[in-house]
Amino acid sequence: MRTERVIVIFGIGAALLSTAAPVVGQGSGGAANRAVVSNPWPARLADDQPDVQGIWSTVNGGSLSLTNPINPQADFDRVAGGVEVRLPSRIIDPPDGQVPYQPWAAARQKQQGYDYNHPTKPEHIDPQHRCLLSGVPRLYTIIPAFKIIQPPGSIVFIWDEYHAYRVIPLDGRPHVGPDVKLWMGDGRGHWEGNTLVIDTTNVRGARLTYIGDFYSDKTHLVERLTFVDANTMNYEATIDDPTVFTRPWTMRVAEKRRPDDEMWESACYEGNHDPDTWLLNTDTNPK
Repeated sequence: MRTERVIVIFGIGAALLSTAAPVVGQGSGGAANRAVVSNPWPARLADDQPDVQGIWSTVNGGSLSLTNPINPQADFDRVAGGVEVRLPSRIIDPPDGQVPYQPWAAARQKQQGYDYNHPTKPEHIDPQHRCLLSGVPRLYTIIPAFKIIQPPGSIVFIWDEYHAYRVIPLDGRPHVGPDVKLWMGDGRGHWEGNTLVIDTTNVRGARLTYIGDFYSDKTHLVERLTFVDANTMNYEATIDDPTVFTRPWTMRVAEKRRPDDEMWESACYEGNHDPDTWLLNTDTNPK
């Protein structure tokens, strides 16, 4: 009799478990957009977005250069000790890994790179070192982490660095009027499987690196964020600006999820001295 009772109780419990809704709440996304777990990865949110919320950061972060993306420490070693380091270019198209500048733009980039290393005016200092917004795609290449949250119908990127953020609607709404120029541009997104495609217009002219790479306010960006697995994402940006470049070109940066990290406060203030520039520049180094 006791054995039969145990079997009945076990059967009832199994039935209750099989009918329970497999819903897991995601605090960062809000109760209105919970993740529905159907497969190990990716979970899908209530609005059918892949759940990619969390903190991410760039692999080999740093925006010194696009063609040799060494970090500030490697650049310091290069200048101070003659230790030369070469890393693969972030540019995947054209195949030669070079930015396809028009001749006038190549000359301007070279001059801006020289001015950065020998500043005599405030505008010679890179905007990132003046605590100004770096814009996109540059913010996806720098060292500090960023956070992704996914309210219903949109995806949001937050950097504590420069207190920057992007809110990308996913509802197909049109871009704002062409006369409106925004530091972060005007992004409109949609999902293609596990790839978030962002069409970005209305940018302001911006620097892309410390050494003077740049684009104008005529730029059209198409960004593709491909989430390879639960902790890996490839960020690609195709930059089309016929006033500066001879053809569209594409850069790629690898990103990793940092599940154990947290956002740290950024306390940059205008007028502060960048340590690398202060130490390396003999014109400003105190005697």
